[in-house]
Amino acid sequence: MSNKQSKNMHLLCFDPIFYPLENGHMKMVHYGDGEELIKMESGVIYNEDGTATLSYFNPKAKKVEIRYRKHNYKFAKPEFRKDPDFYSKDYVFEPLTKDENGFWHGTINPGPGFHSIYYYVDGVKTIDTKGPYGFDSDDIRNFVDIPDDPDTEIHDVPHGSITREIYKSSITGRYRACWVYTPASYGQSDKKYPVLYIQHGGGQDEVCWFQSGKIDLILDNLIARGEAEEMIVVANNGYVLKEMKEGYFSERRLDQVIIQDCIPMIEKKYRVYADRRHRAAAGLSMGGGHARRLGLGNPDVFANVGMFSSGECFPTITKDKDLDLTELFSDAEKFNAMMDVVFVACGESDPRYDQTVADLKPLQEKGLNIEFKGYQGQHEWNVWRYCAKDFVKKIFKK
Repeated sequence: MSNKQSKNMHLLCFDPIFYPLENGHMKMVHYGDGEELIKMESGVIYNEDGTATLSYFNPKAKKVEIRYRKHNYKFAKPEFRKDPDFYSKDYVFEPLTKDENGFWHGTINPGPGFHSIYYYVDGVKTIDTKGPYGFDSDDIRNFVDIPDDPDTEIHDVPHGSITREIYKSSITGRYRACWVYTPASYGQSDKKYPVLYIQHGGGQDEVCWFQSGKIDLILDNLIARGEAEEMIVVANNGYVLKEMKEGYFSERRLDQVIIQDCIPMIEKKYRVYADRRHRAAAGLSMGGGHARRLGLGNPDVFANVGMFSSGECFPTITKDKDLDLTELFSDAEKFNAMMDVVFVACGESDPRYDQTVADLKPLQEKGLNIEFKGYQGQHEWNVWRYCAKDFVKKIFKK
């Protein structure tokens, strides 16, 4: 069962264990060495049949409901992408049932994988602090992570480390944070490593690839099996704001911040290769657009690019004309010699799917080595986990 720990962990608590109430108070368990068996309460119990049983304590509530999407991942169908409103209306409310101790229970079946869930108590959205939770879509939300891909779980393999780095941006004049994954061997070796700069989507932040994407566990497991090269992963916040006057900000470009501020910091502080063949840029949704600007917009800096469910799909010239790849795409032979891996992916039920395929077709017919892959699912973490997993297996091959 130890590998299942990853399903309830979150960034504020690696191993959340919640002690039961005894006569209305928390049972005191402090120093150990006792023989008494203590039944622990858990916000989510994962059942053998693939369902999840929720437990929420609120003895004063009159009504508790759970809201979640019914057709994520395994329950998604390609035809869903034809309905532009499907994503927003694919939600259900299901009631929880109160027991005599003030706990509300219910079993849901959203299917395998990662799913956001929302508690509504007497009509007001709230958070269950005894269930796994994290940041997404500009908000704190609960989630369930029903077993799916074993590589998103903890196994008895060497584990890497995650470090938060703080640096000052010359572009904004503000301090920024990025999260850095180093593989298990980093502290026991003197060798250099390639670097993947990976970006989150809209409404998310720099922790999401670790919190929801489990990119660290995926790499731990792939590296242990020899299916991915050892690499460092750097996750930045995609929102770049410069304060113009107190309380008022204007946007700046993330690609400039990463190239001018973040990469120099990483290459000074970590043992990494400092050439384009050993750098990769990737991202999901909004981060896919960032990866295009960062990687394809700067082919002298990056030779590997991954774009997952990019909101702007794959235009040669972006809508606001801040990126024009006409010259880069003009010569297939030159492009293929310059770029090692260009990987584009999208959920087959994602409304972005058809336009992405259409944008890529003339480039692929022209002979540009741009790989496209569709995944079962909508615009969701279950797609992006597999996108990232496949991408890291392709890059930095010796």
